[in-house]
Amino acid sequence: MSYASRRVKRRDFDVWPGYVDALSSMLMLIALVLMVMVAAQFYLGNALNTKDVALDELAVRLRALTDSLNLEQNTTKSLKAKNAELEANYQRGLLELNLLKTTVAEKEKLAMAYQADRDAAAGELNKAKGQVDSLNLQLSTLAKQVEELNKHLALLTADLTSTKSTLLDKDKQIKDLDQKLKKAMLKKVEELADYRSDFFGKLKKALSNRPEIRVVGDRFVFQSEVLFPSASAQLEEGGKQELAKMAETLKQVAQSIPKEVNWILTVIGHTDKRPISTPQFPSNWELSTARALSVVKFLQESGIPASRLSATGYGEHQPIENRMTEEAFAKNRRIELKFNQK
Repeated sequence: MSYASRRVKRRDFDVWPGYVDALSSMLMLIALVLMVMVAAQFYLGNALNTKDVALDELAVRLRALTDSLNLEQNTTKSLKAKNAELEANYQRGLLELNLLKTTVAEKEKLAMAYQADRDAAAGELNKAKGQVDSLNLQLSTLAKQVEELNKHLALLTADLTSTKSTLLDKDKQIKDLDQKLKKAMLKKVEELADYRSDFFGKLKKALSNRPEIRVVGDRFVFQSEVLFPSASAQLEEGGKQELAKMAETLKQVAQSIPKEVNWILTVIGHTDKRPISTPQFPSNWELSTARALSVVKFLQESGIPASRLSATGYGEHQPIENRMTEEAFAKNRRIELKFNQK
């Protein structure tokens, strides 16, 4: 090996220890820094632990102080409430004391008034004793009068017994008269029924062959079309002819009716359900009544006394049939004649 190559190798060998020293120094520095950091961390940890303990102690003391404060506040409120209650009780006591004073004063006044009343009552009692003596005397007199009245009452009782007997006899007579009157009225009704049957029989014969004129129960029925034009209360000539026959029949029957039978012929007007509203007839009430009046006036003109006639109108409110058909409407438009007793 040459001298130059040996020098190079020696130079390389000499550099390595320097690197090792530098690295060792750096490691020692790092170790020192770490030790310082560990020490600092330990110190800081102890300090933090000490502060946490101190904070815990402060928190405990704060809670204790808070509890004490709350207790004091509650105590203060309780004392204030008791103070207010005592004040109210004091005021009530004052009011009760004043009331008692007033009551005592009133009682004293009442006692004085009572004493005055007592004195007055004593005077009245003495006066009453004198009146009692007078009343006793009057009572003795009244006893004698009562004795006299009892005797008179006995006489009146005897008269009353006799009067009752008389009244019983009269009551029996009244009952007998009532029975006779009922029989007489029943007889008159039967007579009127006979005259009505005779009247309706003759009328039916006089107005024969007219299906629109018929007898229904105790009434003679004319369909309105026989007597009146539609929506009118003016009698047609044909209707007047039919009514003239009826009036003549009624006059014949009336001649045979005794005067004591108080009969009357009622003319009743009816319409169908269809409404009417004209200046002359605002509703079916007016139309039915006007038609009944027209018949009554014609009968009066035909010789039937007005005292034996009456008129009324029922409008559409008493139909024979409730169906909404032309046939039902025609049956409901009618004039009824009812021969009856007043």
